[in-house]
Amino acid sequence: MALYKEPQKKHHHGKGFLIGAAIAVILAIAVILAVTLFQIRDVEVTGNSHYSEQEIIDRVIMDKYTSNSLYLYLKFQYLDTEPIPFVDKIEVSLKGPGKVRIRVYEKSIVGYVTYMGANFYFDKDGVVVESSSEVSEGIPCISGLRFDALALYQKLNVADDSVFERILDITQLVKKYELSPDRIEFGANQALTLYFDQMRVALGNSGSLDEKVGRLYEIYPDLEGRSGVLRMENYTNDSKFISFEQDGEE
Repeated sequence: MALYKEPQKKHHHGKGFLIGAAIAVILAIAVILAVTLFQIRDVEVTGNSHYSEQEIIDRVIMDKYTSNSLYLYLKFQYLDTEPIPFVDKIEVSLKGPGKVRIRVYEKSIVGYVTYMGANFYFDKDGVVVESSSEVSEGIPCISGLRFDALALYQKLNVADDSVFERILDITQLVKKYELSPDRIEFGANQALTLYFDQMRVALGNSGSLDEKVGRLYEIYPDLEGRSGVLRMENYTNDSKFISFEQDGEE
C-alpha cells in the first residue's frame, strides 16, 4: 500500500513580519527627517508695510505644526486659513527645507471713516474693505463725508464720487512728503483741512495741491506744536500767500 504524505506548508509569518518592520522603520525615519529637516530656521517676508516682519511671522507661524515648512506650504496652498486684517492674501513658498518666503498682499487702503463706534477702512474707489475698533497707524481718518449707511465690501454712498479721487490725491501727497495728519476733513465743495494736533492747515478746494503740501512740508517744523490755522487756500507758486492765525487772537 502506498502512503500519501501531505506537503508541508511554508510559513511566511517570519518573512512578512520582517518586511512590515522594515517598512515601519523606513516610515519612522521619513517622519523624523520631515520633522527635523523641514523645521523652519529662516523666514523671508516681502510685501508688508502695514505689519512689521515679526508681526507677519507671528500670525502665520503659530504652533508646532506651522513651524514645519512643508506643512506650512501645504496649508497655505490647499487649506482655508484665518483671515488677517488689512491683508488680502498670503503666499508661502519653499526656498529650501528649512527656509520659507512669505509674500504679503495687503489691501489697498487710503483712509477710514468712523461710524457707529467702529472704524471702516476703504480703498481708492471708496469700497469698504475692513472694519475694526482699533485705529491703524499710518492711515488717516477722513471726516466730513456725507453718507447714508455703509457695509463691508460695499462702496460708500456719497453724493459725488469724485471725492474719492481727491482723497487719493491728498493721502498720496502727505505720504510722499512724510506728513502724518491726525485727520483730513472735507468741507463745502471738497475744501480740505489737515489736522495736526492743535494746528489746522486749510488747503481750500482750489488746485496747486502738490505745491501746497510741498510748501507745508518745508515750513511744518517751525509750526509744529502751535495752536492755530495755517491759511494756504490761495497759495500758488506765483502768489505764495500764507498766513497763520493763532488761536485766541482777536
